[in-house]
Amino acid sequence: MHAVGRSHVTKCLVIFLALTSLPGCHKWTTVESPIARTVEQNDPARVRVTTLDGKVMELDSPSVQGDSLAGSIAGEQKPRVAIEDIERLEFRQSNVGLAVLAVAGAAAIALAVVITVNPGDEPANPGQ
Repeated sequence: MHAVGRSHVTKCLVIFLALTSLPGCHKWTTVESPIARTVEQNDPARVRVTTLDGKVMELDSPSVQGDSLAGSIAGEQKPRVAIEDIERLEFRQSNVGLAVLAVAGAAAIALAVVITVNPGDEPANPGQ
């Protein structure tokens, strides 16, 4: 493989590692305070709701409407869940520690690949 090919492979690998490590930088955090007030104050893009009967759903663009939590699923349905029927509400939050660790890990792997694919000076051939 010539140098241009190795450079292209290295760039693709670095991009792949960066993209695959990013989803791990978020975590679901349970809301402890009153649900209606928390949703209104924080205006989250997405929440995960667990109802008293064990049903779990992720709602996009959640909002409080009267005594219910409303939102959409896959941009279509507009389910409403009575706030009193919600056992647990979770927000998806960034985890800075995981993000730093993921970037550092991806950088270390990329550096190892670059060193392996593009070794420094080739050793002199003693037979010539």
